[in-house]
Amino acid sequence: MAKVLEFHYDLLSQPCRAVYLFLKCSGVQFKGHTLSILKGEHMKPEYLKINPFHKVPVIIDGDFILAESAAIMRYVATTKLKAADDHWYPKADAKKQARVDEFLHWQGSAIRAHCITVFLGMFKAKIDIDGTGKKPLDVEKDQAAKEEIKRGVQNIADYFLKDQKKQKKQFIAGDKVSAADILGVCELYQLHGVDQLESLVKSNPDVKAWMERVEKALGREWNTANAVVNSVREQYMTAK
Repeated sequence: MAKVLEFHYDLLSQPCRAVYLFLKCSGVQFKGHTLSILKGEHMKPEYLKINPFHKVPVIIDGDFILAESAAIMRYVATTKLKAADDHWYPKADAKKQARVDEFLHWQGSAIRAHCITVFLGMFKAKIDIDGTGKKPLDVEKDQAAKEEIKRGVQNIADYFLKDQKKQKKQFIAGDKVSAADILGVCELYQLHGVDQLESLVKSNPDVKAWMERVEKALGREWNTANAVVNSVREQYMTAK
């Protein structure tokens, strides 16, 4: 009997939430192992034996260990999903697959890097996360990252969603949600944790509508995956 896929994750992490939603919504069974990045559990020796790069997410499939969210979703789609579930990472349509890959490669530097800069900078300025005190916000760095996020959001609307406007398709690669949509909304939703989602992202009506379509397509798992971010936002909003 094949071993169940093992999944190491922290739902405070955008890529972890994306893989979690991908696994849950595509029906892939897994054994979850949670850890806390804020508590430094990703730096413990036992975890470094699994991933020496001390990052999450990671999957273990038998004797095969794989990190990086995009690689994990591609691997799972290739090895675990039925043909009927091809929309998560289209293999039967080369153009759709290429569009998904394009977004997965693009978002890392265009979206993720800047969202995490804003999130960590603003959060650490109000919350002492490691007992060493709050960290002053680097205003110049924060503003530069916010401008890049606005640019990236506009690029999503003007480039990645342009065909959706013309052809009335709902998602990045067509009529059904894909790995690209999941990873994109998870990266952007991180800004909710520091009350920046509305001003930086949802102020763009096309991107707001796309995010709402993705959230609806993911169903109840969306709320489960984002419970940690929502809790962090409450902590942030009530901090003095």
